[in-house]
Amino acid sequence: MLLPPDNRIMNRRTFIRGALTTTIAAVAGTSIYAYGNDTHDIEITHIPLKLGLNQPLRLVALGDIHFDPLYEEAYIERVSNLVTGLGADLIVYTGDFVTASASRAGNLADLLSRSTSRLGSFAVPGNHDHWTGLGTITRALEKRGIRVLCNQSIELPGEDSVHLTGLDSLWAGEPNLKIVSRTPEHSRHVLLVHEPDSFTQLDDPRIKLQISGHTHGGQIRIPFYGALILPRFGRDFETGLFTRGEQSLYVNRGIGTLMPHVRFNCRPEITVFELT
Repeated sequence: MLLPPDNRIMNRRTFIRGALTTTIAAVAGTSIYAYGNDTHDIEITHIPLKLGLNQPLRLVALGDIHFDPLYEEAYIERVSNLVTGLGADLIVYTGDFVTASASRAGNLADLLSRSTSRLGSFAVPGNHDHWTGLGTITRALEKRGIRVLCNQSIELPGEDSVHLTGLDSLWAGEPNLKIVSRTPEHSRHVLLVHEPDSFTQLDDPRIKLQISGHTHGGQIRIPFYGALILPRFGRDFETGLFTRGEQSLYVNRGIGTLMPHVRFNCRPEITVFELT
């Protein structure tokens, strides 16, 4: 089982973040540009990576939808249409489907199920899903064909021991790496786990690519400074691609928002992995 990292003492960066939070949030909250252009202006990022596959695989990743409390159905429908148009072989969701209510999980699952791909759609839970009602969310997703991989793995067809593997949330669940360690030494895993800071501990060489979310990229990013606020277990790897030897981590900025419900200098993101 993965162990959470130690709590950190307040440092200068934490102090500056705290001092600026109220001012920047107020500016972003009243900025027409931030809401009208950043908050719903989806960026599609293409990431080519070599994993030694027998055939090219297009994997589309997104997460942190946080459907409530705004329930932006038209926006999520547009997201689903964009995903379908990308011609994915696989669609994956990196957790936090909701924030604090699972009452309309079925409604969200209906919207997401409109996205289609050759090999199907898969997901892992986020910390908010656990806190809100993981059973309700899981049932809603799987009823509509989106399989939740919670410490589970599937082998990709046409490949030699290449797995799509999903771990439970580091913060709110019980991630178990036995699903990786039990596979042959020559196995390769594309790993989904909500919180990116787990990358520090996930050093099994069979894990070739880790895809995470959780940070929202900071949601509000200050020029020449970076993310104003980052969540627990999302402070070491904010956004984008990181490498360690033959292992890679990609942190997706997510689709939705938490309070304040704006993005500033941090567009929502759908990531397209071109894996070969």
